[in-house]
Amino acid sequence: MDSEVIINEALAFIEKCDEDFLQNLFLLENAKKAREYLTILKQIKKDNNSTILTATIKKLDFIIKQIDAVNYHTYEKESILNLVSLSVTDYIINLIKNKHLLDPLLIARYAYIELAKVLYYDISYVKQTDLEAKRKICSAPVNVKKEKIFSYVVCTQWLKLYTYILDEFGIEVIKRNNPGEDHVWGEIKLNDKQIIIVDATDYINSSIDLSNAKSMSPTVGFAVLPKEFSNMKLFDIFNDSRDIEIAKKVKEYYAFNRDLDISLGYITDSYPNEKIIEENELFHHTSDIIRNQKDIDKFLRSTMSFFKKLKIPNNMDGYEIYAYYMTFIKKLPLNIKANISEETLYVDSFNYKIKKLHTKFLQAPSEYLEYLDGLIYSRYYKYLTEKENNNFLEKMKMGLLSSEEIRDSISKNELVIAEINRNINLYYAINKLHFFEPMTSETLSIQLYEPMMGTKYFTNQEDYNEFKRTISLK
Repeated sequence: MDSEVIINEALAFIEKCDEDFLQNLFLLENAKKAREYLTILKQIKKDNNSTILTATIKKLDFIIKQIDAVNYHTYEKESILNLVSLSVTDYIINLIKNKHLLDPLLIARYAYIELAKVLYYDISYVKQTDLEAKRKICSAPVNVKKEKIFSYVVCTQWLKLYTYILDEFGIEVIKRNNPGEDHVWGEIKLNDKQIIIVDATDYINSSIDLSNAKSMSPTVGFAVLPKEFSNMKLFDIFNDSRDIEIAKKVKEYYAFNRDLDISLGYITDSYPNEKIIEENELFHHTSDIIRNQKDIDKFLRSTMSFFKKLKIPNNMDGYEIYAYYMTFIKKLPLNIKANISEETLYVDSFNYKIKKLHTKFLQAPSEYLEYLDGLIYSRYYKYLTEKENNNFLEKMKMGLLSSEEIRDSISKNELVIAEINRNINLYYAINKLHFFEPMTSETLSIQLYEPMMGTKYFTNQEDYNEFKRTISLK
């Protein structure tokens, strides 16, 4: 049977399974059929790999795990999160209700952590140089009732989702921003003396809570503060040397988050990354300088081994892992971390992955392939489970609109299809962890990470350069 026919059959079967799941039907015969499709598709993949094929195989694997979890009591929360295309606000609201939370402070904290776990930062904003393009990304609409888990957002969309969730529980979130700036954050009046600042999408003190929540690390964008801190942007406080004393006070107030997380059952005493640091000798010499050359070499290789073995937190992407790795790097001896560099590589997602969308499988104009690639980037389940009835997109798919007509339509309907613009212009983030030989600065090892690629290792600069030629860096 033709491979395209098999893939289409598998996609239809996946859609049926999603409908069954929504009706709480977890049928063992569906698991059996999914395994049959899985066997066939893995065979096809050997000769004709594609992003769509990979996504289909992953989805079938999740379906099997989900059905097995229900029928054989091997429930895994992460499997369900990745499987079902939930409304992110419905999901968080139900989590709060099921936990029977009543205290506004605990609701605000719980919603903050759980929402950050299931959203990603839209790095296309970071890479825009045009101010108007950045404004369009910030003004892109978000349907607070229908936005899916694992969507890509910037501060404006995150705040709207968070505000909608807390409004369900009668908690008002006030939108804050500095005049003339795009960035927004939230503020909650807790009582006459205290406020809560909430800011999950900004890099604050070299960290971002979209990463910290996924690794269950101490957060930096959630702070219960005296009301005199009202309308203060945390990023500015930690990046202006004139605010050093204010920053010290904020750090002291962060300690209260630990009590909240203990109350919510996230931790018993310390956070997972703190336990790793405490239990590993590598991180017990933060301010030291290692003198002996043999000890330096040994320490560096042990550090490389640590990062090779370090478990990546669930659902963390190539942009967010920068902050997670940095929590460990900054605890190393001074001259060891001096031989390590970390960098986020921004890749043109279309040029990087469109090669895999062979025209043999997808007979469609390039504009539609760009749009489809955006959907794949924003998690395969969107493509597999969402029915697209938009007339504009149907015309793209059938090739009835030329590039010029599409451009004209976009210019006439910018606000209406701003989200499509975001998907077309998405960038792909790959984390680069580079280890250098002491004294010579020669490459010792290069470690790359992003979820769809996994982890790649290079022992010399030449092999890395060869790989770099296969991607379009921005």
